[in-house]
Amino acid sequence: MKAFTVVINTDRYMVKPLNGHSPRYLVNVNGQDVVFENDGDGHVRAEATKAASMSLLLGLADKIEENAGV
Repeated sequence: MKAFTVVINTDRYMVKPLNGHSPRYLVNVNGQDVVFENDGDGHVRAEATKAASMSLLLGLADKIEENAGV
């Protein structure tokens, strides 16, 4: 899988897959790297962090799911 960009509220975020084909993604949010991965229900979610608001992290997770076809 290749890196891709998601747009939320006119801000662009580069999503980079970790370890090639792994369902884990790295996103720089407000200058901090945040890892997104599948939760127990199979949805993409962010690790616990104070890099951004929960609504932004949930929005990013939804966009990653849409674009990655998870």
